[in-house]
Amino acid sequence: MSPIKVGLVGGGAIARAHAIGFNNISVFFGDKPGFELYKLAEANDSLAEAAAKRYSFNNWTSDWRKVTNDPDVTLVDVATPTFLHKDPAIDALEHGKSVICEKPLSSNAADAKEMYSVAKRNGNVTMVGFNYRRVPLVTFARDMIRNGRLGKIFQIRTHFIQDWATPNFPLTWRFNSKQAGAGALADLGSHAIDMIRYLVGEPTAVCAQTVTIIENRPLPNEKDVKGKSDVDDTTFALLRLEGGIAAEVNASWIASGRKLQMGFEVNGSEGSVYFDMERPNELRYYSSHDSETEQGFKTIYGGQRHPYGDVLVFGVPSIGMGYLDSLTNQMRDLMAGVAKGEQLQPSFYDGWRVNQIMEAILKSALTERWVSVES
Repeated sequence: MSPIKVGLVGGGAIARAHAIGFNNISVFFGDKPGFELYKLAEANDSLAEAAAKRYSFNNWTSDWRKVTNDPDVTLVDVATPTFLHKDPAIDALEHGKSVICEKPLSSNAADAKEMYSVAKRNGNVTMVGFNYRRVPLVTFARDMIRNGRLGKIFQIRTHFIQDWATPNFPLTWRFNSKQAGAGALADLGSHAIDMIRYLVGEPTAVCAQTVTIIENRPLPNEKDVKGKSDVDDTTFALLRLEGGIAAEVNASWIASGRKLQMGFEVNGSEGSVYFDMERPNELRYYSSHDSETEQGFKTIYGGQRHPYGDVLVFGVPSIGMGYLDSLTNQMRDLMAGVAKGEQLQPSFYDGWRVNQIMEAILKSALTERWVSVES
């Protein structure tokens, strides 16, 4: 079988993270190279050449269509800002490529649905970059839930909070609702919403509050000149899930002291699990079956016995897995799916659903009422 040839659209921070994921597959898993980092597209030739050399791509271009239209390219990775996802993704799909697209899938649900519809019509293999699904102890927590270790699920609380968006942070595209769709809700909350769907189930209705704390931010390279931000800095949402499960989401990029607190707690009739990405190699588990003298949360340390544990160099629990490891796991699963022609999760369908839920949250905050999520 000829190698899968990867085309990457974008050369920034997310493109770099994806490239690290691709490059780590053979070292981590010992797989024989079944793919080639073939061609990278950036905004101009200089940026494209620099990124291609740094990320180990063999060719580069300043025209993304030379990636999505290239008959030699098998898989297209769209790692651009959110408002630039749709066109290269759809063009790649129409040219028969498999496509991975960074989250959120689009700036709005209509475009996300169109991207999903094209993929469904053509039968393309797709994936959305909700990489936290592939943090080993997150995957293990889902297995525990699916295997009934927590009993009947009552509720789930998720959050993704950070503190990088200080008042002095410049007014980039992320603070423009026409380009980003939403602020912290889209950038961070999309992961938390995906985690609810991955772990527990589908939201049917939402009730939310969004707040813009820092309304004016300095323009890039012009610190004395400010422009208006029109996106949420903080969002809180309540969600009703199928089966009567209650859910809660908090997304914020102004939570002082929180660096990467992507976390969740799931409570059931027979137990609970708690995870925090700031401590990615620990899962807290409570079982109601413990004796009354021994009840309380215990710590499970991630190790070789857990999902993706075979990549650990040493068989020592808690030796360490983090963000980049989740991307390596993601890209390895992606390559296996593309090679076999098998559909993957999270797919463009999952990306569209998250966009739908985010739009319902924004509508709820605007109208100050419960809003149903379209099925």
